[in-house]
Formats: sequence, C-alpha cells, structure tokens
Amino acid sequence: MKLFENDLDKPTVTRVPSPGVCIYCMVETEGLTDEHVIPYALAANTLILEQSCCDSCQGIITSYEQDVLRHQLGVFRIQMDAPSRTRRKDRPTHENILFVEVDEMGRILRELVTKSIAIKDLPLIFALWQSPPPSILEETVNRPSKPWSFVEKEVAMRFCQEVAEETGAVRVAMKVADVRKGNYLRSLAKTAHAVAVANYGLGSFDPFLTDIILKRSDDLERFVGDLPGLSPFEDDPAHTMQVSSGEIPDGPAAGLLVVRIQLYPALKSPEHFIVVGRPTRNLDPEAEIPKEGDKSP
Repeated sequence: MKLFENDLDKPTVTRVPSPGVCIYCMVETEGLTDEHVIPYALAANTLILEQSCCDSCQGIITSYEQDVLRHQLGVFRIQMDAPSRTRRKDRPTHENILFVEVDEMGRILRELVTKSIAIKDLPLIFALWQSPPPSILEETVNRPSKPWSFVEKEVAMRFCQEVAEETGAVRVAMKVADVRKGNYLRSLAKTAHAVAVANYGLGSFDPFLTDIILKRSDDLERFVGDLPGLSPFEDDPAHTMQVSSGEIPDGPAAGLLVVRIQLYPALKSPEHFIVVGRPTRNLDPEAEIPKEGDKSP
C-alpha cells in the first residue's frame, strides 16, 4: 500500500494539479478552490489538491468537519499545538469539564459539577470513534461501535478525587469530549476520498463515498470502519498521522480501493479503514504522489 506519514516538526508541502472539476460533486468546473486533502487543522499544508472543491460542496463538508476539528478535537489540538488559523492569543485558555458520578460498570448515575479548568492543566484528552470493519468487507469481528478515548489517567484521577471530596460521590469520572459518530465517520470518508484522488487521479476509480460526503446517504458503516493489524510501517512517536492506500488483495472485497488512516498512532488509536471505490484501471502501489507541475494520471 502507498504510505503517507505526517510529521509536523518536519513540514513538507505537496501540491497536486487540479483535476479540472470538483472531486465531490463531479459537476462544478468554475470557482473551484484548493482542497486540503488532510484538513489543515491536522496536517497544515502538507497535501493540497489544487482547485478541486466547489463552494457548494465545501459548505456541506464544513458543517461536519468543523464540528470534529473544533469541538471533538479542539482541546486536544490546543494541547498538542496543532495547526490553527486562529491566532495564538485568541485561542481558548480554559475548558468547561463536566464531572459525573458513575457506578462500578462506568455507567453515569448523575451529573455532579462543571468546572472551568485551564487547558494547560488538563490531562491529555483524545476522543475518537471505534467501529467494526466496514460491512462491505464481510468481516466478522465482535467489536462494538462506540466512542474511544485516550486520557492521561493520573492527572484525570487527581481532578476526580478533588470532586469526590467536594461532593461525597463514591465514583467520579470526567466527561471527555463528545464524539458525534456521524460527523466523525463522514469526515473520515471525505479525507479518504480526497487521498485516493490525490494519489491515483479522479478517473482511476468509481467512487463509493460521494453521497456520504455530501450528506445524501447515511450508509456510513458499509464503507467506513476499523481494521487493526494491517500497518505496513513502524510506529513513530513523531508522526501525527499515518495514511496508506491501495487495493484489497483477496477476500470478498478483493480489488477494491481502500485508504487506512490512523491519527497520532503512538497513542494506539483506532486504525480506520475506508473503502473508497472500485479501480477502473491498474493502480501502481509504488507510484509517488504527483508533485507540483506533474500531470494527473
């Protein structure tokens, strides 16, 4: 599979020439804007597909992508000093954190108190969504679809203990960032589709995800899920994102084009596996991403 690894400490910029049409609606050919294949908030200007998104499609995508980047991942991005178009002095410095009482199974019994805490003092909180494999793969995996999170436990426990002493609650938990499943999976679909177009060209595959990306379909888990253990590379703590793409070699979905995305892999986050389409020509897994000035395949 073709591999892309992003390290924000060693920024690079790759610009892919415009396909001449919006890569999502496949209709608009005028007024197109540059598209960050991987959102700026996660990878800065690492990979840009020139003049490839129309205003109408951009408006639809922004409605859910910004929810993920600002609300679900907003605090985490500040903690990690991730790329932001907001000036540093204008970024939030505090976050309202809800503390709840839970039973021995972790189920919420009642809300206790909401505290405004300086982001610099908060535990590292990274919240995503964990899913079974895309159903189109016909894989049988006993794994529920549910929120996934990484939290620095020692720091979190200190805050929880303080609230327990204040309220008399027996078991206290912090309510971490909300993950809206639909918005998160749709954002993965958008990124995966854009990665496939940047890597192989718009006409190289019949796309499966455009209706999902443009909110005309909610059949998300048919094409978007997780499939761990397929990493073609070693973990590197410096990498903020690892992306690979290629064809499925065997099984019921053999020959389909897939993109694998893992955010901050050093945190052992879910390995997202997105089926983007069916190739219409042979794809060279060793081909490089087109550079500025190259012609799209």
